[in-house]
Amino acid sequence: MSAPRIQAVIVDLDDTLFDHQESARRGLSRLVDELGGTLTPQIAAAWESMAEQLTNHLRAGDIGRAEYRRLRIRHLLTRIERPVEAEAVDDAQYDRLYARFLEAYEEEWVGFADAVPTLRALHDRRLPVAILTNGPEERQQRKVRALGLDPWVEGVWTSERLGARKPDPATYLAVCTALGADPGTVLHIGDDLENDLRGALAAGLPALHLDRRRRLLAGSARIAGLDEVLGRV
Repeated sequence: MSAPRIQAVIVDLDDTLFDHQESARRGLSRLVDELGGTLTPQIAAAWESMAEQLTNHLRAGDIGRAEYRRLRIRHLLTRIERPVEAEAVDDAQYDRLYARFLEAYEEEWVGFADAVPTLRALHDRRLPVAILTNGPEERQQRKVRALGLDPWVEGVWTSERLGARKPDPATYLAVCTALGADPGTVLHIGDDLENDLRGALAAGLPALHLDRRRRLLAGSARIAGLDEVLGRV
């Protein structure tokens, strides 16, 4: 038997439609510039590596959110040339600097170049599209508006709104219900292997893994660009 025709599409947001890395680097560049430094690829890579390390400690309960933020800024200050040494900065200053980074980051939110064209093309084909994201409601909704995605989607479903996170099957199925489509006819697309491929498949949805950086071997469920979806529906 042939596979059922795709009747709707669910798309992840972060690192699928929204380019978090580019947005964060632009925000970091502004902060470093305000501190009198220049953002280099080495500083950017160190900032991202430190975030990954500290996130693991945060999830393990070894540090709190405030300490996570202060350690990131402290590490950044050791990487750039500044008149004030990191050791001379107090917690209140660390907090202000991290808040400034977040402000600049949000002002620099940017989507991937293929995001809007692909959603528009799916809309033109009369395929309803929903966004499903593990993220806080207010921030994720603002991202969608800031990136100009909202005209092309039926809605945004967040983990906060649903009370569950991908890869919980309830998340995918709730969106399928909202779209009025059988899970077997709803294509799920995203960058995370567990949340956007395996989880969706386990819930009974066909799925594609968006591997923009081509980190994995090619396969039938892998695409390297969002626009490749148009050849699959």
